[in-house]
Amino acid sequence: MVTQTERTLRSRRLKVLYTTLTLLIAFVLLMLHQYVASRRLMGEEMQITAAIIGANSAAALAFNDVKAARETLGVIRFNPRVIGGALYQADGVLLAREGDVERRLPADLSVNDASAALPAGAPKLTSDGLVRGSMRKDISVEGTRVGTLLLYVTFASLYWHLLEYAIGTLAIAAVALVLAYQLTSRMRRRMLRAEQQLEHMAFFDPVTGLPNRRMFEHELRQAVTRVQREHDEVALLFIDVDDFKKVNDCCGHEAGDQVLHLIGERLKAVARSSDVVARLGGDEFAALLFGIGSSDNAAAVARSMIQVIDEAFPTEPVPSHVGLSIGVAMLTTDGDDPALLLRRADMAMYVAKTSGKNNLHFFSEEIDARVRGELALEVGLRQALTHEGRGLWVAYQPQLCAKTRRLVGVEALVRWQQDDGHLVSPAEFIPVAEKTGLITDLGDWVLGQVCRDLALMRSAGVELHKVAVNVSSRQLLRGRTVVDNFCQTLLRFGEPVGRFEFELTESTLMGSGGAAVLDAFGKAGFSLSIDDFGTGYSSLGYLKRFQVGTLKIDQSFVRGLPHSTENAAIVVAVIQMAQALSITVVAEGVETEAQTAFLQNAGCDVLQGYWLGRPMPAVQLVSFVKALDTPEVG
Repeated sequence: MVTQTERTLRSRRLKVLYTTLTLLIAFVLLMLHQYVASRRLMGEEMQITAAIIGANSAAALAFNDVKAARETLGVIRFNPRVIGGALYQADGVLLAREGDVERRLPADLSVNDASAALPAGAPKLTSDGLVRGSMRKDISVEGTRVGTLLLYVTFASLYWHLLEYAIGTLAIAAVALVLAYQLTSRMRRRMLRAEQQLEHMAFFDPVTGLPNRRMFEHELRQAVTRVQREHDEVALLFIDVDDFKKVNDCCGHEAGDQVLHLIGERLKAVARSSDVVARLGGDEFAALLFGIGSSDNAAAVARSMIQVIDEAFPTEPVPSHVGLSIGVAMLTTDGDDPALLLRRADMAMYVAKTSGKNNLHFFSEEIDARVRGELALEVGLRQALTHEGRGLWVAYQPQLCAKTRRLVGVEALVRWQQDDGHLVSPAEFIPVAEKTGLITDLGDWVLGQVCRDLALMRSAGVELHKVAVNVSSRQLLRGRTVVDNFCQTLLRFGEPVGRFEFELTESTLMGSGGAAVLDAFGKAGFSLSIDDFGTGYSSLGYLKRFQVGTLKIDQSFVRGLPHSTENAAIVVAVIQMAQALSITVVAEGVETEAQTAFLQNAGCDVLQGYWLGRPMPAVQLVSFVKALDTPEVG
């Protein structure tokens, strides 16, 4: 089988042969043209010479003056093309001869020259050889031929001229070829470098020098074919760099590119020469481990990668630390379709990242089901928000005063019922909304729906004094815009700002990026509530700075009351601290009368839980509130 290299060499030889043959034909044709033109020019020159000599010899021939004839023929000594010449009288008898050393000119023209009988006229070549020839000129005086001139000429100067012309032409051609060769070679090298650069850019990442996604997908297809043919064990690693954004934010994008380059080098150092390590884009890498033997060996390599990345990267002004989340899929245990394998390894990486980062996870059918379920929830939730909240509604859980058991407010909780009637738990779709960013649109919809429900309840004779609405940390990423949007929504529905309380988690309160937004909430007149207090970390200074109005004790502490002494101590401590700071305390998750009594005795301000009232639609809340306001008979 002829290889590509052999075909290229054969093509180059044929091109050289065709070029050489073309140049040779062109050279031969050029020389033929030059020969014909020079021969014609020389003939014209000889004719002129013969005409001049003949005109000057007419008198000598008419008077048979040998001396004058010789003097006239003497001029041929100055013409290198004329070897000899002779003048003949009208009867063909030789009158004078000059320079004819070889005696080639006949002594009697009438006897020896067959052309003697030719009519008088212009000079004619009587003998036209390749090297030498003779030229005849009949000389007439007033129309009467008085004699004949014969010139014996040589064509040596013509051939010397052709040789000089050929040498000059070849020299010029050689110089031109050398220059052209140098130029084309330089252009060819540049084109070759450009092609190599384009090929490198098409298949390799410019930052790390590793194969890019296109090249890696090609290698993955080859690996699938190899596994099917040789039944070899190959592992696919999908690698995501944890917390890489902080490198760009703290050190700049140039330092980020340097870190990516070093990550690629460290990953290659762990892998073998037969393995493939690639950068898929951004902070995502991938690797193919050939002949890995088992999933345990693949896990060992993945752990080694995590370990080498754990070492600090030398960036300025401070060293950078990142981690790796790695998803592993085995060929062909987890499939034999390259695109499917990449998706499954990506799913496993996602699980590793959500499980605490800097970890590895193998793909499984459970992961597939989980990811597909989350994708279905995302699609359904997105459609619901697109169609004006179809299937979404707001449930309101009552908040009662611990002393009087009167309604002091409600917490708005979003609920979702799909088209098939299935009620999706908030524990399922809220995390999906957080991950996909849909939580922002969902939060805007909830606030608008609360305003519509307040108008509905107001028309039924129920006026709520406080509504608590949850705000996600993802919403706060919009900055002050989220506060402006809330104010515009309330203004559009005509609801007062003081009626609303926004609940945030402790991590949101402590987040550095949320401080300006929390200040904006306070300036707008909204009260803030810390949800699930005690499960995170809060600073008393932060509670005071942001003018937090309410603390909600997490239900995990309420659940064990009153029997759990540890929970009881925590709850009492939180209540006492809040009272000292003049902050209202809400205990959520109250499910028994014993819990209610304990919290009331401990000084808790507000109670919330199934024992007091489940989350309910606005219509049921109206009935609930009216029942609370109706005094018992008896």
